[in-house]
Amino acid sequence: MARESTVALKLEDFGTFVIFTAIYAAGTLGLPKIALFAYQIKVGEAASAFVAMFGYPAVLGLALGQFIANLGVEASPVAMLSPVLSLLGLVVIYYARKLSTLAGCFAYVVITSLWLTYLLPITTGITTTEAAYSSFLGQFIAVMIGYGAYRLAMTERPSQTSQPK
Repeated sequence: MARESTVALKLEDFGTFVIFTAIYAAGTLGLPKIALFAYQIKVGEAASAFVAMFGYPAVLGLALGQFIANLGVEASPVAMLSPVLSLLGLVVIYYARKLSTLAGCFAYVVITSLWLTYLLPITTGITTTEAAYSSFLGQFIAVMIGYGAYRLAMTERPSQTSQPK
């Protein structure tokens, strides 16, 4: 028998993929923007911590959702690289989940904030210092709100041992 790849998506993962794509895209394009210095806090970033619970369908869905949102907001060629860096950070959260989802979320914030610190001065003309402060704070706030929701969901989730057979 051939071994199934751990990255391959199954048909039942499609719904999760679509939901996370919609969460990011609709959360960014459809909800009011929350300004923080030179950066807009994106509601879709809050779903990042849920990658630890939902796995690769959520990783790929959030990355695609960011790509779609960037098409609607900022379609500059350099900005279109953001989903790639986000994908990297989401994969870090996914692999860090066994040790610490919080550490994975911090790594995601650092990876994406460093990228945004480079990107914002190019696209908006602000200083690198202002870009660093605003991107780190914006990412941190959004991802930590999502982490809090993730922790709440994990505590409310029934344990595997308490379910009847």
